[in-house]
Amino acid sequence: MRLHKSTLVFFVIANLNNATLGKTSKKRSNLKTNKKFKKTVVPTELHGPAETGISIKLAKSAKRRSKLNKKEKVKKTIEPTGLLDPAVTEVQTKPLYNEIVYPNKNEKVKKTIVPTGLLDPAVTEVQTEQIVDTVYPVTLNVPESKNEPFSNSDLETKRFIISYKKGSAPLLPLSNILGGSGENNFVVAEILPEFAARMNESDDMHVEEDVPYELIKPIIPEGDQGVPIHSNSTSEQYSLLQSNENHPYGIALSKAPQVSRVWMYAPRTPKICIIDTGYNYEHTDLPKANVSGNSGTLNRDNDWKQDGHGHGTHVAGVIGALNNLHGVVGIAPNWNLPLYIVRAFNDRASFVWASDVISMIQECVDAGSNVINMSLGRTGERLRSEIDAYRKFLNVDNVIVVSACGNSAKAGNAAYYPAAYDDVIGVASVGGNKIRSSFSTHNSNVDLAAPGDQIFSTHKNGGYRELSGSSMASPHVAGVAALVWSHFQSSSAIEIRNALFNSAEDLGTPGRDNYYGHGLVNAKAAYDLLGVNKQDDANYTFRMWGKGKKKNCAFLREW
Repeated sequence: MRLHKSTLVFFVIANLNNATLGKTSKKRSNLKTNKKFKKTVVPTELHGPAETGISIKLAKSAKRRSKLNKKEKVKKTIEPTGLLDPAVTEVQTKPLYNEIVYPNKNEKVKKTIVPTGLLDPAVTEVQTEQIVDTVYPVTLNVPESKNEPFSNSDLETKRFIISYKKGSAPLLPLSNILGGSGENNFVVAEILPEFAARMNESDDMHVEEDVPYELIKPIIPEGDQGVPIHSNSTSEQYSLLQSNENHPYGIALSKAPQVSRVWMYAPRTPKICIIDTGYNYEHTDLPKANVSGNSGTLNRDNDWKQDGHGHGTHVAGVIGALNNLHGVVGIAPNWNLPLYIVRAFNDRASFVWASDVISMIQECVDAGSNVINMSLGRTGERLRSEIDAYRKFLNVDNVIVVSACGNSAKAGNAAYYPAAYDDVIGVASVGGNKIRSSFSTHNSNVDLAAPGDQIFSTHKNGGYRELSGSSMASPHVAGVAALVWSHFQSSSAIEIRNALFNSAEDLGTPGRDNYYGHGLVNAKAAYDLLGVNKQDDANYTFRMWGKGKKKNCAFLREW
C-alpha cells in the first residue's frame, strides 16, 4: 500500500508524540483511560455578542484538584452591574448582598425573582442568594458629596425619605443608607428616582424626596453696621444696656413678668431645646448650669458651645437671659434653667435636610425636652414623613414644637414649613405697638403672634444686637410655654398648647385671623386659664364613699 507523503509525515509525528506521552504518563495523576468528559457551554456575550466558546472540563478530576475546604460554601450569583444599561451583566462569585443588615437571621429563607434593570423592567434574572425578605438590588452612582442638593437629571441618584410601617423596614445596602429614625419609622437613602417610584408602589412604604431647610434669616435694622454691641465698649452703649435690663418690651408685652418664675429650674420646669446656630456658652448673660447639647447631624465638627453666626445665641437670650443687673433679661431667667442646644447650622448658616430636622427633634425628645424652638423653614409641599413625625411629637412624646412662620410677606407670602403643619405652633411677628410686622408671613398657618420687631438680645462673642424677624417672635412663645408649664406639671402638651391659643390677646379682626392667628401670646392669661381649669377639676373631684379613692367627675360640668 502506497502512503501519501503528507500522511507519512503525520504518522511519524503522531508516533513520536505517543512515545513522549508514554514517558510522562507515570508522572501524571492516575486517570483511567475511559475518562468521561463533561462539556459546558459558557456564553461570552458579556464581552461581545460575536464571541462564543466551549470550555471542556474533566468532571471527576476537577473535584480531586479542588483546593477548597469542604466546609466552605461557595455561592455564585448573577449580579446586575449597571442600571443604566440593563443588558450588561457579569458573573459574580462573591455574595451579592454582603452589606445588607438582616433584621432576623433566623427567619425563613425564600427565593425572589428581582428585576435587574430599572430602565427595562422586562430584563430579569433569578436571584439564588438566601434572603429573608424582598431585596431591591441597586447599583448606584453616588456623588462625591452626600450633603449637596442633586440636579434634576433622572440618571442621577437622589436623596429620598423612605417611610415604612412599623416592623416592615426596607432592606437596602448599607452603602446607600444615609440616615433615618427608627422612632419615626423612616430611613434616608440615595437611590435612582425610578427605583424610588417602584418602591412607592408598595403598600408598606412611602417614598418622597428629601428637601433642604434654611435658617430664617433675621431682618437687619437700617443703619446697622453689623457690629454687635458689647457691654464694655463705650459708656453710651453700656447705658443703653442698663436701661433695657428688666424692661425689654417683648418680655413685658408677653406678660411673662406677671407669672412667677420661681419654678424655672430643673427638674421642675420643662427642658427647652433650641435648634439653631449654636450657643455662646461663655456669654456672661446666659445660663450654664443645666445647659447641654449636641452638634447636630451635619455639623459634628462644630462645637454646640460656639456660635460664630449669632442667631442661636440671640434666640437663647430671648428665652433665658439672666436677671443679673447686666445686659438683657429673658422670658424665663434662671441660672439653672434647663436648656438643650442642637447646632443645626454652621457659622454660614447653610442648609439642613428635612430628615435631619426630624432626627434632631427626636434627639431633643430623647434628651428629655418638652418644648422645642426652631427658626428654620422651607417652602414647597407637605411631606408625609414630617406630618407623621410632628403628630407623634405632640400626641405621643408630649412635646410642644414652636417654629417661626417666616418673613415672606413682601416676597409672595409663601407658607413656611414646619410652622405650617397642624401639630406645630407657627408664630408671626408684631411690634411694640401690637401691630403686625410688615415682613411677617401672614396666612392660615399662623397660630400665635409675639414680639419680633427690633428685639434686643444676646449675640455672639459675648455681645448684644438688635434683630427683627419671626425668628425673634418664636422664642417668646417657647419661653412662655415653658414658664406656664412649670406651674402645671401634670398638664399635657396639648393642654398647654390649647391654653396658649384660648388665652391669647385677640388682635386685628375679631377671632382667629391670618395676621395674628389666635392673638398675641399672653403668659398671665394662660396661667389664669389653666389655674381656673385645674381648680374647676378639683371641685369636681370627689372621694368615693367607703373606698378612700378619688374620682374625677369633671364631666358633670356639662350637665
